Amino acid sequence: MYAVDVDLVLRYVPPMSDDDAGMRLTRTIELPFPPSRDISVFSKDWEGIDEPLGYVLKEVTWDMDRNRFLADTELSVTGIPIAMIPFEILQLVYHGWKYGSYKDQYRTVRKRGRIRGKLAAMPACEWDEEEAATWDANPKGRPREFKLILHAVVSAMAELRNNCGVAYAMLKTGSYFDIPAGRSPSELSHLERRFQEAIREYESLSFERQWDWSERVKRRYPRLTDIVAAIELASADLSHREGVGSRFHAARN
Repeated sequence: MYAVDVDLVLRYVPPMSDDDAGMRLTRTIELPFPPSRDISVFSKDWEGIDEPLGYVLKEVTWDMDRNRFLADTELSVTGIPIAMIPFEILQLVYHGWKYGSYKDQYRTVRKRGRIRGKLAAMPACEWDEEEAATWDANPKGRPREFKLILHAVVSAMAELRNNCGVAYAMLKTGSYFDIPAGRSPSELSHLERRFQEAIREYESLSFERQWDWSERVKRRYPRLTDIVAAIELASADLSHREGVGSRFHAARN
């Protein structure tokens, strides 16, 4: 068998862009043959689905020192409301993906992580996805946890340098708007115009000021992994109190 360390490069589009860097999750798999570029691999244990969609392996490298292959695969997820992004990541973690990258083993200088207090349990397990889809652009009816999740998504985009103009506008307006190209200002709502103006404001900043903004956001707001851990903590507590498995713990089995 051939060991393959695989990184999943993950993007949620929108608000992220397919053209920029993505978040990384990682796992080790074994194949009965050497992997080749663009081969697709599938296991229902990875996502809990039976349909063999497959993950395409890219950037396949043989590490002669460690006797294993290295590879990337990419996944761009569309149509997920911002509030539900942590739940999607949690499902992947429950199906065996881990935070980080195989590249972490090759770094001689370790990056210092941001030191922050642990977030309290976030009781968000019963959110309805259709209702959550309305929260991106509509402040009314949002749970208070939405703001924390939006800030974490902005923080992730700033750290990845992914669609930073949109992340800047999300932070400025507290919302996300998917505005079709070509719409005139007269067709936009007040909040949509503010969102577009914020994107233009970011684009007018010098590179140094854009960089400083990204660094401030990374220091100030929680990571998406912090949010995922808070939701997992709440689901574990709910499972313990009710004596039944939550929808996340059921995904493990």
